Amino acid sequence: MGMNFADLLTYADIDTLQRMASHYGCGHDLHSKNDLISSLLHHLGGKSRLEGEVDTLSEAEFRFLQQLCFDSRDLFSQEELLAKGRAALDGKKEEPRRLVRLACRKGWLFPGFSHRHKYLFRMPADLRRRYLNLFADKYGEGGGPSPSAYRSEEGLLEEDLYRFLTFLYRHEVRLTSEGGIYRQQQRQLFQTFQVREDPIDRKGWRFGFGRRYHLYPDRFSLLYDYAFFKGYIAEDEMEGCLRLTEAGAGKVMDNEVGEGKELYRFWLRLYKKPIPQLAMIVKWVELLARESWQETDRLFEVASPWMASYYYESEEDLFHRIMKMMLHLGLLRIGETGQSRVVRMNPTGRGWISGVAGFAESTLDKRWSEPAPDQNFSRRAGDRPLGME
Repeated sequence: MGMNFADLLTYADIDTLQRMASHYGCGHDLHSKNDLISSLLHHLGGKSRLEGEVDTLSEAEFRFLQQLCFDSRDLFSQEELLAKGRAALDGKKEEPRRLVRLACRKGWLFPGFSHRHKYLFRMPADLRRRYLNLFADKYGEGGGPSPSAYRSEEGLLEEDLYRFLTFLYRHEVRLTSEGGIYRQQQRQLFQTFQVREDPIDRKGWRFGFGRRYHLYPDRFSLLYDYAFFKGYIAEDEMEGCLRLTEAGAGKVMDNEVGEGKELYRFWLRLYKKPIPQLAMIVKWVELLARESWQETDRLFEVASPWMASYYYESEEDLFHRIMKMMLHLGLLRIGETGQSRVVRMNPTGRGWISGVAGFAESTLDKRWSEPAPDQNFSRRAGDRPLGME
């Protein structure tokens, strides 16, 4: 349960209050706890005061404040805060502990006051909300134009996961020597999906993220990797086929759908290695496009400080990839206005992004996230289906 600024001031010891009052230059009686609390509440009570605070922050300090505000968890360990400090410094040779100490002086963080939370730090819930509202006002700029039509895939990815498993339940699916589903059967499978894709052109070089991205289009690649990670499917090298596991068959028999939120979490973990600050970027998009349409160019401008190129992908390439996958995950809708591309969050997306911190999600192990080595799927004479490659 989050605690507000006034509550945490009440629990804070007088040394903590004195350091905060000294930092802000407020407080008449430094030996009176009540006077210090009243002075600090008054000093940080107005919106204009918070705006002034943000305007005076250095780049690293502002990045650290973002890390605290967008992470919806109530409590942080010192190790987590130092990691946020290093991310805020972005490679600069500076001690991240300075940012943690500064956050304590500013009242962004309070050390634990109970025995249970003795070594943890807490951010005031109301102060976090006020800063986020300030960010939305300052960087949202009132939103963009509304499109005449838009595309939304809310709820469709989880439905297509079920359709994929059902297809495996009803059909024998053979695999190529590389371990991929034959193109003809891919087309047959994709025809059953709510959102259809085409098999990739294997003639050109392909760049992407995940275990099977080099064999499948982006959306199905995510579905396939997730199903493999969850143990719903298995690649049988001896028989040269893709089969449904007992867990996968159970989902089909029980008509289980609702795994959209888990697909979103898996995507955060899968893309975290190439885009380490993916959670921050997603949080910015959710904040600015929560109540209004936003131009993607504007969102990229705000999020780009948290991005870095990855091999052959520029920051802009990566951002467009993020937008595309957020559409597929059902998090947002995308429209065109004639002048620009605009996006707006779906209700489902708002709930998932608010409910999943993202920052605490660990990167997937290599066996789930990196291209599998070429597998020699054995074949008996005459097994190779004609015309399927």
